[in-house]
Amino acid sequence: MVTKAAAQPERMDMQTYDLIIIGAGISGCAVARELSRYRLRTAVLEKNADVAAGTTKANGGMIHAGDDPAPGTLKAKLNVEGNALYENYAKELGFRFKRTGSMVIGFDEEDLRYLEKLLDNGHKNGVPGIELIKDTARILEIEPQCTPNAKYAIYTPTTGLVDPFEVAIAACENAVANGVDFYLDSPVTGVCKEADGTFTVTTPKETFSCRYIVDAAGLHADDVARLAGIDEYNIIARHGDLLMMDKECGVKDLMPLYPIPSPESKGVVSLTTLSGNVLVSATAVYRDKDDTDSYAWGIEELLKGSTKLVNGLNTRKVIRTFAGERAVAENNNNDFWIKPSAVCENWFHVAGIQSPGIAAAPALALYVVNMLRENGVPLEEKENWDPIHREPADFSELSPEGQADLIRQDPAYGRIVCRCETVTEGEIVAAIHRNPRATTVEAVKRRTRAGMGRCQSGFCQSKVVHILSRELGIRPEDVRLESDGSWILSGAVKEGPEAGKGEA
Repeated sequence: MVTKAAAQPERMDMQTYDLIIIGAGISGCAVARELSRYRLRTAVLEKNADVAAGTTKANGGMIHAGDDPAPGTLKAKLNVEGNALYENYAKELGFRFKRTGSMVIGFDEEDLRYLEKLLDNGHKNGVPGIELIKDTARILEIEPQCTPNAKYAIYTPTTGLVDPFEVAIAACENAVANGVDFYLDSPVTGVCKEADGTFTVTTPKETFSCRYIVDAAGLHADDVARLAGIDEYNIIARHGDLLMMDKECGVKDLMPLYPIPSPESKGVVSLTTLSGNVLVSATAVYRDKDDTDSYAWGIEELLKGSTKLVNGLNTRKVIRTFAGERAVAENNNNDFWIKPSAVCENWFHVAGIQSPGIAAAPALALYVVNMLRENGVPLEEKENWDPIHREPADFSELSPEGQADLIRQDPAYGRIVCRCETVTEGEIVAAIHRNPRATTVEAVKRRTRAGMGRCQSGFCQSKVVHILSRELGIRPEDVRLESDGSWILSGAVKEGPEAGKGEA
C-alpha cells in the first residue's frame, strides 16, 4: 500500500487496480473510505497537490438538516440520512462535529408563506424536530444575536457544523490506512475503454489499468467522462464569495442563520465556525468552472446580508475573503447526478454534488457502494477493516500538563510557529509526514490551522515554507502555496552566506 504524490521524473510502469476513483474532494474521499472495507484494489487520482483542495475547501461546513431539497429527490434523501450519520462518522474518524441547530429568518407575511412551504418540505423529507416559530421573543431566546426585526423562523435543531476539509482528510487517511492508494498531482488526461472491458487511464506521470471507474471529479466530472466518450450530462459552475471575520467581531457562538432562500442558493448565511470565527457565505452566480476570484460586489452583498440577520456584527473585522465553485448538473431538477453510465459499462457518475454535499457525504458513500454492488462490482468484506481514525493532538487544546508532556517527547512542540492559532513546529512536521503528506503551505494550513488566524499567515508563512523545505528536502523556491506554479519565493535577493536559501 502506497501513497503517491506524482513527483517522479519519468513515467512509471502500468499501475493495475480493480477500481479507480477520480477526484479526492469530500465525495471521492468518503467513497474511498467506504470501499476500503472490501477486498478491492482501489486507487484515487486527484489533480491537485492535496485532497479537499477544490470545492470542498471553499465551503461553509454546514451539515444541513434537510428541509431545503425538493421532496423525492436523491439530494433530499441523502441529506437527511447523512445528517443522521454524522455523530458516528465523527466518532469513528476523529474530526470535529457540533450540532448547533439553525434558523431560516422571515420578516413579513410573504416570508411566512415561504417558511410554511419549507416546514412542509421538512416534514415530507423526514427532518426531525423542525418547528415554525411565529414569535420574535422565541427566536431571540434560541439565538439572542439574531436581529430583533425577525418575526418568523423555521428552526431545525439537527443542523450541525464541521470543517469540511477535516472530514475529507480524515476519510482519506482512514482509506489509506485500510489499503487505498492516493495519487496526488495526478490530473487525468486520457481514458480509453479497451477491448477486454478494462479502462486505461493516463496522467502526466503514470498510466493505470482498472475494471471500474467512479467519476467524482467535481466541477470537471463531465469533462473527465467525455475523455472516455461519455456525454450524458453537463456541469455548470455556481460561483460563491465567502468572507471570514476576526474572532473579536462583536458576535460569538452564532447559530447558523439563513435568509429566505432563492431557487439558486440558500442565501447569505452567517455562522460561527468550529474554530470561533464568524463566516458569511455565499453568493451564487454562474461563472467559469475555474473562477475562484473574489468580487467586490459579492463581498458587499455578503456584508449587507449578514447585518440584516445578525445584531451587533462589526463588519470592519473581515480578515479573509475567498471564493469557491459548486458543481451543478444542468437540467437535473437541481439534484445530484449519481448513477451508472447508460452508455459505458462499469463507469459510475458521482456528479453535481452541490450543497448539501458535505451533509450528504456519509450517506452518499453508502449509496454509491450499494450502486456498485447492484451493478456487479464484487465486494467481499475484509476481516481486518479498521474504521477508526485518530486526529493528531491539537497543542492549543491540551492542558498545560499535556503540552509539557508533548514537549518532553519532542522539543519541536515547544516552538510556536503560528501565534494566532497557537500552532507548533511539531504539529506542522507531523502534518507533513501524515499519509498522504502535506506538501504545500495550504495543505499544512488545512491540517493545522497555521495561517488561518488574524494575521492570515503574515507572520508564520515564511516559517512554514522553511519547515516544508527542510522536511521535504526541496529548495524553498520549490515550495508551493497550493497548485502547480503557485511558488512563493523566486530566489535570493542578496549575496553572502544566506544566498540561495530562498529569501525574497
